[in-house]
Amino acid sequence: MLQEQYPNRLCFFRKRRRISQKQLALLTGTKCRSLISHYERGRADPSFEMAWKFAFILKEDASDIFPKLVVRWQHEVEAASRKIPTHIIKSSRRHT
Repeated sequence: MLQEQYPNRLCFFRKRRRISQKQLALLTGTKCRSLISHYERGRADPSFEMAWKFAFILKEDASDIFPKLVVRWQHEVEAASRKIPTHIIKSSRRHT
């Protein structure tokens, strides 16, 4: 039930740092605090860039702030990697 009410930990970490939604919006370059509220309530997912801005500002790992979102990104990358032909993966490893 708590996880349903709070789909991520952005609000928790923001409050722990004593940063208002408006301050967080300004620090991230967002025009209004309502977007921060949408992120906190799970009504919108932040971009990869925005998630890392939050992590930097709040001094927390993005995976701790947005655990479900980071897992989803990981699954998306893993699914995409399975679609890459094996011979391409092997040849790219030789060049690194």
